[in-house]
Amino acid sequence: MQWLILALVGVLSGICAALGIGGGFVLLLYLTAVTGMPQREAQLLNLLFFLPIGAVSLLFHIRHRLIEKAAVWPSVAGGVAGVLLGVWVSSALSGEWLGRLFALFILGVGLRELFSRPREETDQEKSG
Repeated sequence: MQWLILALVGVLSGICAALGIGGGFVLLLYLTAVTGMPQREAQLLNLLFFLPIGAVSLLFHIRHRLIEKAAVWPSVAGGVAGVLLGVWVSSALSGEWLGRLFALFILGVGLRELFSRPREETDQEKSG
């Protein structure tokens, strides 16, 4: 039954992520705070849940022609570099420090969202 609940939380957080709400934060907080899962294991499970949800989201974006082709390869290169850096940093830190850094990251993102002004749409975005 616990795996069913975890799967449901994973799917719901994946939907939130696809909508741009931050489902990864939701899943990681659930796994670490509610289930008591260690930070590294929670991050691994979060990534495993993200991969199929991300693939489905990508297919929808391609279908609706929302992909900027010029941004694909720089984004892929940045993503790979970020993954490698993240693996290196997480392997060098204890689980406690990893959790603290993640909490600071969430706090920073939350403060940025709370205090940043919304960006204005460009003419190209308005015309679709």
